[in-house]
Amino acid sequence: MSAAGLSTKNAPSPMVVLPHYALGTIAFIIASVLLFFAAGDLTASHIGPRVLSIVHILILGWVSMIIFGALYQLIPVVMEIKLYSEGLAYASLVTLAIGTIMMAWGFWESYIAPTVIKHIGGTFLILSMLFFVYNVLMSAKKTTNKTIENKFIVTSAFWLLATVLFGIFILFNVSYGWTNKSSIDLLKVHALMGIVGWFMLLIIGVASTLMPMFFIAHQLNKKYLERSYILVNVGLVAGILLLYFFPNTSWASIFGLPILIGMGMFFKYNLSAYKKRLRKKLDIGMKLSVLAFIVFVASIILGISTLIVSDIYPEFNSRVYLAFGASLLFGFFTILILGQMYKTLPFIVWLQKYQDKVGKFTIPLPSDLYSEKIADAHYYTVIPAIFTLILGLLISQEIVIQIAAIFFVITSLLYAYNTFMIILHKENATPLKKPEFKK
Repeated sequence: MSAAGLSTKNAPSPMVVLPHYALGTIAFIIASVLLFFAAGDLTASHIGPRVLSIVHILILGWVSMIIFGALYQLIPVVMEIKLYSEGLAYASLVTLAIGTIMMAWGFWESYIAPTVIKHIGGTFLILSMLFFVYNVLMSAKKTTNKTIENKFIVTSAFWLLATVLFGIFILFNVSYGWTNKSSIDLLKVHALMGIVGWFMLLIIGVASTLMPMFFIAHQLNKKYLERSYILVNVGLVAGILLLYFFPNTSWASIFGLPILIGMGMFFKYNLSAYKKRLRKKLDIGMKLSVLAFIVFVASIILGISTLIVSDIYPEFNSRVYLAFGASLLFGFFTILILGQMYKTLPFIVWLQKYQDKVGKFTIPLPSDLYSEKIADAHYYTVIPAIFTLILGLLISQEIVIQIAAIFFVITSLLYAYNTFMIILHKENATPLKKPEFKK
């Protein structure tokens, strides 16, 4: 994708977007550090509060924060309209940050933190999601570009709201006992809504737009995306109903089949884009993105394994579920964000600094705004990080999980170095010399 691709007359102020990348990067570092200290909790037979704290930092502070910022820049590109409100974008940023901090602290220090901390944090998160969803839907309302990719994005916004509301329901249910269902069963529904409804649908919508643009691939079959949309949503609704009403039956997991087939359709679409690409040499951003899809295949295999293991080896079930969740959050989503940062953030900052200087000054390229060596380094540290983490969860070994955490800490710090190098870039332009003509 060229700088022109991200530069539209509808683009928001960079100051709407950049703080999301900065805060999201800090959250990634914190989650990686906490993973080391919570390694023992991940070998337990149940999901403890410290694990929930890390999950919420990852989902809210890292993945959602980056997605919010990226979407505020990409919605004008994908939907060919102006963002409905920059004020709402700032409001969602502040409330998301406050809500994430309160929720993460409330879970991590669950034995000393008052329950009201999580309730207040949940309220801030509801406000953040309402601001974000309203902004996205009002923006989408104005577009005439009714594509299947946009449909994925808009639908994901609805599922995001449903995820947050159900999460708050779980919190209050602990205090007021609105239903006699266990928190673990309710958390499975909550996780399904968030991972599949919010993240998966959004990733499909955005990636299906951007990946062909980055690859420079044309004449792709959109029927794969249309089938993916139907299958994933049908599987999601079926899964919510089955997990809520029949949580203890092994056949409740059959909802995973249409979701996995739907994700397979999405993968096939992007594989087609990769094969038809005109840009044969992959830069670091696309290398990381391709790696993310390789990890995604591993996630699908783990997802299929959960269907088999639940019947044959029920005692091994919780380990496979944890590994599956980690392969998505620490694997697919995280690595895809690492890669797509290099395809978006440098261009956003470059356009802010140099767009009006093209042809008049000697200016750097977007790729000059960060260190290629640092990017290559965290490409090679994130690979052992995710696969060691999956191994540690499957064999339930604390030391292996801690080794994975160390790799993630290194990855997050290297990534942070490049991210803040881009955000804090100082303008470096020298006027072009006018050609001298001899008399």
